[in-house]
Amino acid sequence: MRVLIADDDQDLCDLITIAVEKAGYSVVAAVSNGADAWHVLHESDEVDLAVLDISMPELTGLELTEKIRADPELRELSILIITANVQPSTAEAVHLAGANGLITKPFVVMDLIAFVRDVADRL
Repeated sequence: MRVLIADDDQDLCDLITIAVEKAGYSVVAAVSNGADAWHVLHESDEVDLAVLDISMPELTGLELTEKIRADPELRELSILIITANVQPSTAEAVHLAGANGLITKPFVVMDLIAFVRDVADRL
């Protein structure tokens, strides 16, 4: 299982990277904005899951999710959105954009890994 992480908070990016790797999965890239994540997705056919912060520069997690779902080559990619916004409207927007899951900050690392394992089990 190969994971792309996109979050403009470097500490959180590092935490997610460590957690994913300790769980036995590989991180293809850890980038700080949505545009770089989009570039990685188009340069690599090795991503099974994108973990995206909802609020990033250049492309937000929601904008990136919508672009992924509109792309015939990428539309089946699993997407997990991470956000500090716990409003019901945010959860609805994440769902409407086409993400497979939502985790709110602060989160329990084991919840993140449980989602990653669930995606890996379906591959």
